[in-house]
Amino acid sequence: MAGSSSSRLVVFGALAAAIAAASIWIPRGDASEQPDSSASRYASADAERAIRTACASSAPFVVLDTFTFLKPFNIDDEIDARNDAGEARIGHGDVVAAIISASHPAIAPYQIDPVFNVRTLARDFGRLADDLEAGRIARPAAVVSSIVLPVSLGEANARVPAARRFSASDISSRRGELRALVTDAGAPGNPYAEIDRQLSRLRRAGVPVFVAAGNTAPDDLFNVLALSDGVYAIGALDPEGRRTAYTSMPELVSAWSDGYVVLTETPEGVSVTGGRGVELRGASLPEEREAIEAFAGKKAQDVVLDVPEEIAALPHAAPVYLRTRYMHAAMQPGLYRTHDLLAAYGYPPDSGNFARALAQGPYMHFPSDTIFAADMDGALRFDPLGDGTPGQVKLEDATSFAAPNVCAPETQGRRARLASAAGG
Repeated sequence: MAGSSSSRLVVFGALAAAIAAASIWIPRGDASEQPDSSASRYASADAERAIRTACASSAPFVVLDTFTFLKPFNIDDEIDARNDAGEARIGHGDVVAAIISASHPAIAPYQIDPVFNVRTLARDFGRLADDLEAGRIARPAAVVSSIVLPVSLGEANARVPAARRFSASDISSRRGELRALVTDAGAPGNPYAEIDRQLSRLRRAGVPVFVAAGNTAPDDLFNVLALSDGVYAIGALDPEGRRTAYTSMPELVSAWSDGYVVLTETPEGVSVTGGRGVELRGASLPEEREAIEAFAGKKAQDVVLDVPEEIAALPHAAPVYLRTRYMHAAMQPGLYRTHDLLAAYGYPPDSGNFARALAQGPYMHFPSDTIFAADMDGALRFDPLGDGTPGQVKLEDATSFAAPNVCAPETQGRRARLASAAGG
């Protein structure tokens, strides 16, 4: 889109990151209201063919993300994000890559601009296409990007006559029309047109791109990357193998896979498979571990803090980066009510992110964002696997973690697989 029209559809920086990486979940109603878990995980034969071919390949999956532990292919300098105690910490891209490595033989981390938006991500995809075309990287089996570039369907519809407006029910069949609208039919200078051009280079090279669908349903946002040919949006399944209510614009989803991943610490490193494997050897999650050690088993009423008034009074329109800066300056590390902390982060009370966090637990640690459940007597607990597995330190639950899970075994649900593995 040219001029001011395009700027209205761009979600920049930390807000997009928060949407992409939100690691909270809520079921919508009871099990009878959930989509049928027996339905095919694939929306089309094309999506199934692309995923099965990529997963059967021995070539690596390229992971476009940010890393603090694994060394990216395109960065010469060594990465060392150890804390004062010498513990090697992990970031979002490290977890995404670890999830892939649990079910695929090879990964190739590829660093993107950490302060991303549609223009920087277009450059990142362009650099990857350059490396591929120049032979600096062998053709991968697929590219995985857990980055979401959300666009509002309502804002897009505001630019067309009423008779031509899009709905969720026809967004998949009219992908090309919507892409032409968002990109101003490929107009030079339109940032969405530029990213579509770079994605087309990967498609011509025979490389499918698997992207996170987004985590903000039931709103009208969708990941604009999913409009490009050769790009497949991945929705998240819950621990029982059911399609999650939080997956953005499910009508645009190409395939569904597990989005519920519990990270555990072992003596050898961090596991994304409940301790059955150690996908990030030598890594740790010290902040989350310390929060759990400090608060698990304590009575919430004895340790909960109030959000400072100057944070609670910030206007809703305050940018995320400004809120984060104020919070780190004014807030004491500790346990807060989930409701209050999410409001401080700027999430609207009627948003999916807000509701999903509350469903996960009533208390939330700052700054680790660890969410605690509470027993009947008010004692805090952190056991997202629900089986007392030792070493549980972090829950990731989002389409960001479903996209790298496309090669995982297809069974009746993650908890059933964990139980089966535990039984031998």
